[in-house]
Amino acid sequence: MRDSRQQPMAEHGDLISPFNNRVLTSTEVDAYNRYTLDFNRFTYTAEKEFMLDQRHRYVVRCFYQEAAFVGYEVTA
Repeated sequence: MRDSRQQPMAEHGDLISPFNNRVLTSTEVDAYNRYTLDFNRFTYTAEKEFMLDQRHRYVVRCFYQEAAFVGYEVTA
């Protein structure tokens, strides 16, 4: 089924972790926006839903990446 939905691009400072309030870096935002570009390029619902799922997985991993280590001390 054809799908004409479009998503806006994120700006630096738009993506903030709800776990530790860390603002994603511009590199992470650029990667997030590549998923958005693909979403906007695709024309079928299944493709768009797949890209939304992949983008969500990516951003959650970015959020948890820092949050997973909060409160832990690395010792050598």
